[in-house]
Amino acid sequence: MVDKSPDSPVRIIGSRELHQNLPGILRELENETVRYVLTVHGKPRAVLVGAEPYLNMVLDGKSPSEALVGLQLSALLGGNLNSMPLDDLERALEQKSK
Repeated sequence: MVDKSPDSPVRIIGSRELHQNLPGILRELENETVRYVLTVHGKPRAVLVGAEPYLNMVLDGKSPSEALVGLQLSALLGGNLNSMPLDDLERALEQKSK
């Protein structure tokens, strides 16, 4: 069962519910405030966030590896590759080549 609190955009969901409700969950993840905590046997295993909201978090200046993922994700989403600062891209590419 999905635990939805009206006060919080974070929802706790088990792996079975994820499989059963995947299309609806993916639609909800388009909302930039929604997060899912995926649990397995009641223990948190992952946090699910939509692709565009994740990209926005990455563009706010996270680690070089996140910048690289953000660049890849931006390309997949057909986004503007010029929206990421050149310094972030250079750091991400330097990190990848080491």
